[in-house]
Amino acid sequence: EAKRAKDNLYRLLADEGAAILEGLTRSVEGSLSYLTALETRPEAALLMAYSPVNLLSMEEAVIDWVLEIAFQIDQKLGPEAIGAERLEEVGKEEKIAGLEVLNLKNHFAYHRQTGISPRESEPPFYQGLTQGKASYAIQRAEKRATGQMDSLSVAIQRKAGEGILVLRADETDIQHLRRRVVLQGIIDEWAGKGDILYLRFQGKDGEVWAGFDSRAGRKNGEKGGDRGAPEELPGSLGSRSGKGVFEAAQTVSLDPNSQGFLRVGLNTEKVDQIIRGDVRNLVLFSFFLLAFGGIGIVLISRLENRHLARVREMEERIHRSEKLSSLANLAAGVAHEIRNPLNAIGMAIQRLQREFPQKTPELQEEYFRFTDVLRGEVKRLNEIIEQFLFFSRPARLNLQPMPLKDIFHDLSILLREPAERGKIVLEEEMDSALPPIRGDRQRLQEALWNLIQNSLQAMAAGGTLRLSARLQNPREIRIEISDTGEGIPEENLCRVFDYYFTTKEKGIGLGLPLAHKIIQDHGGTIAVRSRRGKGTIFEIILPVLEEEE
Repeated sequence: EAKRAKDNLYRLLADEGAAILEGLTRSVEGSLSYLTALETRPEAALLMAYSPVNLLSMEEAVIDWVLEIAFQIDQKLGPEAIGAERLEEVGKEEKIAGLEVLNLKNHFAYHRQTGISPRESEPPFYQGLTQGKASYAIQRAEKRATGQMDSLSVAIQRKAGEGILVLRADETDIQHLRRRVVLQGIIDEWAGKGDILYLRFQGKDGEVWAGFDSRAGRKNGEKGGDRGAPEELPGSLGSRSGKGVFEAAQTVSLDPNSQGFLRVGLNTEKVDQIIRGDVRNLVLFSFFLLAFGGIGIVLISRLENRHLARVREMEERIHRSEKLSSLANLAAGVAHEIRNPLNAIGMAIQRLQREFPQKTPELQEEYFRFTDVLRGEVKRLNEIIEQFLFFSRPARLNLQPMPLKDIFHDLSILLREPAERGKIVLEEEMDSALPPIRGDRQRLQEALWNLIQNSLQAMAAGGTLRLSARLQNPREIRIEISDTGEGIPEENLCRVFDYYFTTKEKGIGLGLPLAHKIIQDHGGTIAVRSRRGKGTIFEIILPVLEEEE
């Protein structure tokens, strides 16, 4: 599997290399055809619709190239004494028409047999160098009919040694350099695209005509490039891969006398990473599959059972919600029917206390105590009915801007008597610069009081009740109600806000759900944290009043 993936990836690289070679070949053929026509029949070339070559800019590039060659030859010759044999060796290696070195003592010259005139018949174009007025000099000759450069002489003041170095290029050299300029221009257009590491136009003898190598920043056939010819590539098109490089190559020709190779190197780092990752994953997968196959089946079975349990839990919640909704509607109807008789009973008890006095003070006291119990039970039933009605109808909140400290002040007054009676220490902490909130004061106070009542009932033997309010962020206020009571068992934490859930003998399980609903109706959230034997903390988040622009 890994080998098949590797073969497929390298096949894609081969296709990419072939596409790049095809594009480069088309560009080379078109540009060189136009250049040949421009050199042989310039009047016809100017009529061609596509003109990829600018002769003027090309001639300047040729001059720059010859100057660069001169500086490189100067470094190659070095400071040692130069003889005719050494000069001839360098001249043949660089394939130039002529090479001369002049100093006060000697004059050495090398000339290829191309009809170049002797130095004595040439005008002293480098006279400025001998007088110290310039660092280089250029002399060019052009064809009278076409204006094209057909010979070029360049002289530089040597830096690596003494004297003046003169290079001479004939028409053959210039034509060859023009083609190298064209090739380099094409390479510069393709350099750096995609995953290309290097591009080279290279002769069969290994000479780099033009190139780009992103690994070393070399171009324009600079020395030190990879001069090896790809002899091992089959036919006219082939590919090979090495460490981090995939190379594709194809034969090209500058002219009928100059054959060479076009080589493109593609970066295989991404491909190698994919292959290494695939191999590593395959090995790990095989290992775990063999070693832990059975465990995997067990885990999958457990996960499936857990998922089914969650589905059943969700179904139960939906069923319970529907049941509670029906129960709430029923309770609302019953509450409406009970409310009027309760009012009548309450009024009757008041009349009994007022209009039917007893004969003795003892009987009168017992009579009032009995009727007060009846009034208290009627009041408790009426409060339960009010809670049922609150859950069964849409919330109608009287939202007004108000400071939170007013609610805390009222709660403190209500808390004094039960806190003293229950031996509970009351602690309050509130930021002095809390922004106002928008809320229904009565409902918010009712919600907070229900939470406080829950904390008071949890501290039957006394303790500490702490109320705090602070700005959590510029948009929210955080309120905490904490106690040091017995705490809530962990299995009950997720149910404390469920309707009718209670652990108290006389509770009906509506206080905390009522507080939860009121907080939600105000755009807030409520959460509870508790540890058995350590106490409980209710956390309420309320939005601050947004300023109107």
